[in-house]
Amino acid sequence: MPVTDEDAALQAMATLETLSDDQTRALKSINTILHDREPFVDIHELFALYNVLYFRNLLVPRVEVLWSPRLTLCAGICELSKDPSTGKFTRIRLKLSTSLLQYRPRSDTINTLLHEAIHAYFFVVTSWRHSRGDDGTGHGIGFQLLADAINSHGGYEITVYHTFHDEVDSYRTHVWQCDGPCKSQPPYFGLVKRSMNRPPGKSDYWWVRHKAECGGAYTKIQEPELTKKQRNSLSKKERAGLQKNKIDNWVKAEDKRKALSDGNTSNTPIDPDGEDRTSPKIPHMKRKAEMVIVSSMIKTGFGGPQKRPKTDIDDNEVLTVDEMLVECPICSIRIAESDINEHLDVVHPP
Repeated sequence: MPVTDEDAALQAMATLETLSDDQTRALKSINTILHDREPFVDIHELFALYNVLYFRNLLVPRVEVLWSPRLTLCAGICELSKDPSTGKFTRIRLKLSTSLLQYRPRSDTINTLLHEAIHAYFFVVTSWRHSRGDDGTGHGIGFQLLADAINSHGGYEITVYHTFHDEVDSYRTHVWQCDGPCKSQPPYFGLVKRSMNRPPGKSDYWWVRHKAECGGAYTKIQEPELTKKQRNSLSKKERAGLQKNKIDNWVKAEDKRKALSDGNTSNTPIDPDGEDRTSPKIPHMKRKAEMVIVSSMIKTGFGGPQKRPKTDIDDNEVLTVDEMLVECPICSIRIAESDINEHLDVVHPP
């Protein structure tokens, strides 16, 4: 007859009535660690001690414990993976979330470690028949019995669900909005928030139901800022397209078309968007970008500074050294910082 979660829980609880010598030594070591006032804890050392004290010395070396920087929706997870030698799902990994736990009190890390260790214990003792319980999460009667016993024995706070909702939400930076009827319906109001850039689609279990009951389409409305590494991997044109302070944000389309028409001395047609249909370049803008005088005085090798020669350049088109020059990320021309946005929008339209 297979061992159930309840049977496994009762077997572990029975060992707490009278501690063995090994359990007593483990308990002493655990108390020393818990009272050392260190801000962090060695989860591998603690796991080995808890294995002796609470889990009948059955988890080591069968279970691997590690930190996971990619775990952002839950504080910990007990993961089954396939053993290459047997082809069966008998390898167990306990993963703790670096993202959610690194700034929280270490008691949260310890309670999460014990929570996942209970799952691992049930997998081992029940020969991988660990019950998923009424809620399908593995927190049935057996889990609750053993968790309550450990809480009472060591003064822990092992719970069924964590309450780190603010931390979880802070990592869900990719957001999509539905334009269908569910946009006005609680509790989600048509929003899908995720920590990774994975759009809502057929792989979501709720997708078919949403399509039948709402039928709306999702549009991405928010995403995180690119990291320095991601920005460096972009091309010059892609980086230019990320400019936030664009001229289009404050110049009306009508004013822009008028300005371009005034500067168009030929009969070259201009489309409604203000673009020269016959040439990708705007001559007068190009000329202005090239007319950069870096000094009002020209130095010679023998004498002192001399006045610059007269030119036919309009004073309104001259940039002096007092103005900050920046390099265009696309064509590498150096332009006054105040004109870079206009140059990008007109000479290199997105």
